[in-house]
Amino acid sequence: MKTLTDIFNDYKVTVYPHQENYYAWFCQADNLSSAIKKAFLSEDKQGKVHKHQSLVGRKRLAKAAEIALARFDTLSENNFDNFNTIHQFVKSVGNQVKGFGHLAAYDIALRIAKYQGCDIKEVHLHAGVTVGARAMGFDVKDGEVMAVEQFPVPFNQLSGDHLENLLCIYKNVLANASAKTGKNCVHQQLKSNYFC
Repeated sequence: MKTLTDIFNDYKVTVYPHQENYYAWFCQADNLSSAIKKAFLSEDKQGKVHKHQSLVGRKRLAKAAEIALARFDTLSENNFDNFNTIHQFVKSVGNQVKGFGHLAAYDIALRIAKYQGCDIKEVHLHAGVTVGARAMGFDVKDGEVMAVEQFPVPFNQLSGDHLENLLCIYKNVLANASAKTGKNCVHQQLKSNYFC
């Protein structure tokens, strides 16, 4: 049976560096406008659309990018100084594009937030992430948000995006882990269907 520390250490060695490398690609933009476009198009270094956005498709992603850039021109960069305001912006754009779901909005907002250097202090629960949190003993539902501080050491040393990744990737291992916790979430958002 693995401990939470074993799981944390495995994540730090096997997943964390790859995820940071992925973020670094989206941080390579000349300015916020081009970072927004890059985030919406969801393409990696090889020009391949991220698997989470493959069902949205290039055409709809391009349309969303166009809407986002038109809106961005009317806003101040101060509207992009934290993850929550960025997420709201991306969701409002996504609401205008059929087939643009909650997962696309979250992923794109995260890419923009990483470019902006925002601290991600919350874990957005959806699908496998919720399963992972429940495996740790939390009484939570899809669509809820938890603060990183609610998680035990060493998990609370990760940013919210990395903790979310860990919960999803290791959900089955967490169900058999030797340490459990159990606290309620911070607040509930609209229910959504995300996928890890």
